[in-house]
Amino acid sequence: MKKVIPSYILEKKNIIKLIVFVTFFVLTFVVIFKPFNSNKGRNIDEYVIYTTIMLAIGLSVFVGSRILMYRLRNKIIFYYRTFIVWVSVEITLISFACSLFYWLNDARDVAFFTAFPKIFLYTIAILFLPYSISFLYLELKEKNKVLERIKSTHNESSTEKQPNEESNLIHFSDDRGNLKLSVSINNLFFIEADDNYVKICYINKEKVTHFILRNSLKNIEETFSDINLIRCHRSYIINPLKVKVMRRDKDGLFIELDAKSLPDIPVSKTYSQQVISLFSNASS
Repeated sequence: MKKVIPSYILEKKNIIKLIVFVTFFVLTFVVIFKPFNSNKGRNIDEYVIYTTIMLAIGLSVFVGSRILMYRLRNKIIFYYRTFIVWVSVEITLISFACSLFYWLNDARDVAFFTAFPKIFLYTIAILFLPYSISFLYLELKEKNKVLERIKSTHNESSTEKQPNEESNLIHFSDDRGNLKLSVSINNLFFIEADDNYVKICYINKEKVTHFILRNSLKNIEETFSDINLIRCHRSYIINPLKVKVMRRDKDGLFIELDAKSLPDIPVSKTYSQQVISLFSNASS
């Protein structure tokens, strides 16, 4: 499960929406079903106070967890595995805090760790539905955005374009379709795979520069299939305009680019024939 969770899950506005929705759902659930025997032996005033404190404790832990997650989003990579562990710990802490309050105020005759499993199951039951609904809502909303971007891009591409300097620009977008970088084809050296990201190497103000973009090399290759870029390795796409030397030695086939500071780019056996044919045709 070493796959990064969608970035929209960690967006501030979506975290706020989740907090509001969970609060509303939990309030409704508690009013209707009265879990934890919260109405047992209490008049209406006592019940309201008891329930309010219990909810405040649980929601405080939940909100604190999501604030911490938001602040750490740029410091650690949230894989699905990481996210599942985080949510599990979050639910456990909520259950622990609520169990402690329940034990101190309503169940002194029962051992704390006897009350905890029951409240833990209640917490899972209460939070599972809003968590699931929120995730599905965000996923659907994101897919609609992607479809709109595809539709918009298709409409633009079907419109006749006038030749200008912009036709030399390559526009790089992240995995959500947001434009992040535009580079002239004449300034681009190569694109390198880097786990769930790609590293774009290009010239900026006469200096070799790298830009990290959240996307996959496969998506980049498919997006720019009509542009003269070459896949030469499972980890590299090169710009043939920047190729200075192609050489074969005992370690295999390598490409030297038109910049002394850049390393040689390997050509794997899978793509060697394609690369050789391209340069052979170019020289003939």
